[in-house]
Amino acid sequence: MKHQSNVERLEDVRVHDWYRFVFAYSDKLVEGLFEEFGVSADDLVLDPFVGTGTTALVAKRHGVDAIGVDTSPASVLSARAKTTWDVDLSTFRRRREELLRKVEPAFREITTGGNRRLDQFGEASAESVSLDQYNFSVPEKTPKGWLSEAPRRKMQVLRHHVAAFPDDAVTDLFRLAMIAILPEDVGNVRFGPEATRDRTAEGDRDVKHILSRKLDRIESDLEELQQVMQNGEIDPGETEIIDGDARRIGETLPERSRLLESDRHVDGVDYVITSPPYPAEHDYTRNQRLELVWLGECDDNDDLQRIKRRNIRSHTKNIYVDDDEGERTDIRAIDRVDEIVERMETIIEEENVTHGFGQNYPRVIEEYFGGMQHHLEAVYDLLAPGGVAAYVVADSGSYWQVEVETAAILAEIAADRVGFADPEVRLWRNVAATTADYDEIEENVLLLRKPDRPPEA
Repeated sequence: MKHQSNVERLEDVRVHDWYRFVFAYSDKLVEGLFEEFGVSADDLVLDPFVGTGTTALVAKRHGVDAIGVDTSPASVLSARAKTTWDVDLSTFRRRREELLRKVEPAFREITTGGNRRLDQFGEASAESVSLDQYNFSVPEKTPKGWLSEAPRRKMQVLRHHVAAFPDDAVTDLFRLAMIAILPEDVGNVRFGPEATRDRTAEGDRDVKHILSRKLDRIESDLEELQQVMQNGEIDPGETEIIDGDARRIGETLPERSRLLESDRHVDGVDYVITSPPYPAEHDYTRNQRLELVWLGECDDNDDLQRIKRRNIRSHTKNIYVDDDEGERTDIRAIDRVDEIVERMETIIEEENVTHGFGQNYPRVIEEYFGGMQHHLEAVYDLLAPGGVAAYVVADSGSYWQVEVETAAILAEIAADRVGFADPEVRLWRNVAATTADYDEIEENVLLLRKPDRPPEA
């Protein structure tokens, strides 16, 4: 890297890796779309499924204003922390030293059970500490076996001391580091792609060392970013990260976004670059379950349901009795959708499927495409004339190997029902399916363009 300019080196800064999500998409793909579209510093970019902040982070590096929206508190924290580069590093360092100093005695007490080694006697740092100040109760929604007892207690100590810091951008970095190390570095979780218990990983962890490495990485990246900005080699874009439902952004953003209402962006959003969910049994709240629990956002079923209800219906575990977006949009009037639903209903009848998940497969299809129609209608209204939306979305064969051409169906909805012009579906890559009898699925980029002028009546 020493032969590169600072701006070129900035591309190698691993801010993306501060916290990754198993279903996150490639920042290289986003970079390519920025180049193809000619996104400039005058533009406004929207990612309505911002996830861990990939699109927003690329926009900021290019000096482009961006809005990110997500329903997951863990994702909102990640995207916000990754795109806040002007934090006071002296405050960060002071709090880091304070945090590591405070957790060390409790960590040692947990590891040793209060039984110090002979070589620890006489060391001031080896004095015992009471653990009574900490809450070691296990929230209801903590998945069984995902954390061994000693690491869990250490992480609860860590959370206690992080919560004592002021609620600001510096503390956000500590919160992010905490949830980033939680599943795989500290916990017993593996992703394939769904989160499962990894029994081979059970046991104690050196949480202090793991945390220190993560904080060192964050500090190093921020030092480099701030140096590049100080040298005037980059003028980062402004970023807003908003907690919201992607189907309701037409109401949410005009009320809550300063960027959308600013003089710089009077025409609205210029580009949407995002990766929404697709119909498959990927429960995003399960794959972030430990993170949500540790942020205090998912203590019980009521908390979990509040998050799930604000998501696009893409799997059977977030289908509810009162869901009616498929009906309200008359989504089965689309032949492709109706054929898929009919095939699934036939399988249910012929094979006498009685389990609840199987019976809900047709409803997932209806509610997913109905919800996405509402989302696309909102995006259309937010886009400036001539604006472009790019959706990275996979096809599906998760439900009895019934093929769901997600991008093609969304393209039809966008053109015939919403008003987008000349939708284009591009193959991005083939990915291995999570269903044993289904070899590969296509992951596509769906390009939608809003006409320069409204269509004539």
